[in-house]
Amino acid sequence: MARRHRLRARPRGVHGRRVSSSATLRGGEAGAALVLAAGAAVSAILGLVVMRLSPSRVRDYGYRRPRRARAALWFIPAAATVLIILGTQGVRVDASTVAAYGVLVAAVALNEETWFRGIVFAILHARSTRTAVIGSSVLFGVLHLANLASGSDVGSSILQVAFAALFGLVAAQLLVLTGSLWPAIAWHAAWNFVSFIGGDATDSRSLVGLGAACVVMLGYAVFLGRRMSSRPDGATTTDAPALP
Repeated sequence: MARRHRLRARPRGVHGRRVSSSATLRGGEAGAALVLAAGAAVSAILGLVVMRLSPSRVRDYGYRRPRRARAALWFIPAAATVLIILGTQGVRVDASTVAAYGVLVAAVALNEETWFRGIVFAILHARSTRTAVIGSSVLFGVLHLANLASGSDVGSSILQVAFAALFGLVAAQLLVLTGSLWPAIAWHAAWNFVSFIGGDATDSRSLVGLGAACVVMLGYAVFLGRRMSSRPDGATTTDAPALP
């Protein structure tokens, strides 16, 4: 999940890693975004290869058409969080940078969802659906502590961990309800995109928008949790996708 960080002067990666100033000077903000996109794409391809070489089919990991969209409220709450950020931040970068960010967020979303909601979720799912949902979201959040290594302050890093875990929770719930990674991939890419093109603004209006989006996300998590039918021990039910 991309951090709300500035890429204008010295770009950072999706986990807060700084891109070297030389990369910024060579290609500017758009060039740095494309370099990050290339790295994310390579990682995504590696994840797909892992899926392909496993005993299960790639579609069993979630690369298939979503089902039960109605049970997920047609994904309207997820879309609402994106619109809130777009409405409160607006667009604050030039057209060429917008295009580069489009490539970046697509690669990042495919990469992170392939690994976390695809491979990691499938491994944990062997124990139970509940373990997979909670475990994959917690791991997704904790790995954002890497922001500390890039110079981020402790408070900001902790908030990023909490936000990433919440996002991961909802994304995993969507996987369980729909059997597909595509809703989470689309939401992940859209969220990162509006955050980046808004310049990761930190003015009062933008922060209010972020807070409102998080409230919607939390409410959506509660709703989806109630829709996920599970046995007391957290075992898989007919509502869970047929993952390995």
